[in-house]
This record gives sequence, structure tokens and C-alpha cells, in this order.
Amino acid sequence: MKETLRAMPQTKRLNWIDAARGAAILGIFMVNAPSFGSPYYMPGMDSPEWDSTLDNFLLGGIDIFFQASFYTLFSILFGFGMQLIFDSRKRDGIRPGWFLSRRMLVLLVLGSIHAFLIWHGDILFTYAILGLLLIPFLYTPRWVLLMMIPILLLPIVVLLTLSTLLGSLLPEGEMDAYMVESMDIPNKLTAYGNGSYGDILQQNWIDWSSSNGVGGLIMGIFMILPLLLLGAYLARTKLLHNPVANRRKLIWFTTITGAIFLVFKAGPYLIGAPLWLSIAQDSIGGPACALFYLSLITLVSRLPVFSWIAHQLSYVGRMSLSNYLFQSVFMFFLFYNIGFGLYASFSLIGFVAFVIGVFVFQVIVSRIWFRYYTFGPVEWLWRILTYGKIQPLRKKKMQRVS
Repeated sequence: MKETLRAMPQTKRLNWIDAARGAAILGIFMVNAPSFGSPYYMPGMDSPEWDSTLDNFLLGGIDIFFQASFYTLFSILFGFGMQLIFDSRKRDGIRPGWFLSRRMLVLLVLGSIHAFLIWHGDILFTYAILGLLLIPFLYTPRWVLLMMIPILLLPIVVLLTLSTLLGSLLPEGEMDAYMVESMDIPNKLTAYGNGSYGDILQQNWIDWSSSNGVGGLIMGIFMILPLLLLGAYLARTKLLHNPVANRRKLIWFTTITGAIFLVFKAGPYLIGAPLWLSIAQDSIGGPACALFYLSLITLVSRLPVFSWIAHQLSYVGRMSLSNYLFQSVFMFFLFYNIGFGLYASFSLIGFVAFVIGVFVFQVIVSRIWFRYYTFGPVEWLWRILTYGKIQPLRKKKMQRVS
């Protein structure tokens, strides 16, 4: 008997989860923008061009508070959302694995377009593949989810430990020179700053292959898949579903993850933030920082002032896919020679101001959008391609957003 795929009804959303997703979009943008618009930025290391006191301060701030923190937060929330969808489809009598597989295959197509035609730093392609790998685990008991996290992490922990020890034995200047050379600055300036679309695509493929190719996907299995599992586990425990009832647990969770975040992300700066220690900063400090942000947003989202901020972030989070892709398309035409050609023109403070300005614009547009529509535009397309039929977009009754 053929199964009829019915659209999920709109249920009450967890506003603080949407707010955390919106914060993740901001944090990812803060790291992506200088990477997209300049060849001089590499997270966690000094820039060959941006070397003023202000630049070093900003580079340190981005490294501590943003780098490896927000893509990990988005990964956790991605797994969290997949578990919620799995449970909802199962309750509706729809095979959840089949449904999520279709959903991930559509995301794989969207990610492929984004990764290969727009920007090599795409995360959607990787999430789609790892999302397919996550699906079998969603059928397992909760303890299996928790057990698989350290099992998957073990190989990467060993590898990163050996890499860190090896890096500590190399002269710092030698490592810096190697990292600057790996930035491939001349070719990027030529292709992105002055090249045709064909040149851009060729350089984009080179950059994607070096950072997100087969090796990147294998690394993602051991680094990102555990984060998806962790998100699914948090959804199962319902720790974040009721902040009031779980307030004491959340306070302890925030305190512990905050302490780990400070030790591993900010602590290395007390000894000069050597490059070889950046591995531990990202692999341990990054996830701890992500969990700290997630639990902190959940805790304060009901407090005065903070509740208003969380409310604004939630609009961006509800259409996170649309906002993420908008950022890339906008930067593509702004920075690359095919558009306004402003590649390598911004200072670091210029990038920070640019990110804040564009994100405020996205908050305003997202807020207005949800006055009239139920889903973001790309989210709506995602639903159509998943369900195989047109889905309603406009709200039946006009609602004014408070």
C-alpha cells in the first residue's frame, strides 16, 4: 500500500530554540564574511594584512567567541530538529526515516548548488550527508545515542592530540609561514577579485576540495556527526523544552560549559595563543562554547530585555536556511568580480560593521516576512520538494507580529 505523505501541522514552536538558531546564523556570518570577502583571514591565526592593535583585538575576539562555536551550535540544533521531526512523523503514522531521507536529499541538492556555484564554505552539503547517517541512530534508544558520541569522537581525539603534540614541537615561525602559504592569497586575489565567473568556479572548486572535499567529509563524520547525535539526545531528554521546570539543571549546565569554554577558548590567550593549541581551542572549546550559548539563551529568553532580543533572533532562526543563503548570494555579488568587485577591499572592522548591519536588516525583513507568511522562502521550497506538491505559504488570516 502506497504511503500518503501529509504535511506536518504547524505546532507551537520553542521560541528560545529559534532564537539560538538565529544567533547561530549571526555567528556563522561573522566568521564567513571575512573568509568570503578577503584572502587575508584565517581563523585562529595572525593575518598578513590586518596587523594593527585593533585588528589583533578583533581577530582574538572572533576566535574566542565565534570561531568553531556557532557552526557547532548550528550542528547541535540541526540534530535537535531532526529528532523533533522524526518523533512528529512517527506519531502521524508516516515512516520517519523515509521522510527524513527525502528531506536530506533535497538539502543535498540545495547544498550542492550553494557549494559549487556560489561559495566553497557551504555547510548544507555536509549536513545533508551527515543527516542521512544520523537517521539510523534516531531509531535507537537514548542511551545508544549518548554512547555513540564518545565512540565516534575517539579517533579524532587521538588524531588531534598527536597533531597538537607535533605542532608544539615545530618552531612557531615555521608553522605561521606554512599557514600563510596555504592561504593561497595570490590565486584568490586573481580569481575572486579580478576573474571571470569561470575563474571563480575553478578557484571555488580548489578551495572546496582542500577544505570540504572527501577528507572534510570523513573528518565531519568524527567531528560533526557527534554534534548531531548530541542535539538528538538533547531533544530526547527534553531538557530544553521546559526552561522553567529545568531551571536548576540548566544553571549547572551553563556554569560547567561556560567554564570549559573559558579555559579552552580564552585560556590559550594567556600564553600567547600559540597556533598549535588552536586545535584544542576549536575541538574542545568550540562545542563547549556552543552548549554554553544554547543553555544561556534558553535560560535568559524569558527575562526582561533578553526576551525581546530572543524574540527578534527567533524570526531569523525560523527562516535560517533562507537567511544563510541570502548572506552568501549577497556577498557573492558584493565581493566577487562578477558583481561589485569589492574583494579584499574591506578592513576587518569594516567586515564586523558589515555583518552587524546586514544581520539587523535580516532581523527586520524576517520579522516583516512572518506577518504574512508561514515559512521562509527557501524553507517553503524545501517543503514543496520534500512533499512533492505545492504547500500553502501565505497565512490564512493576517496576523500582526508583536
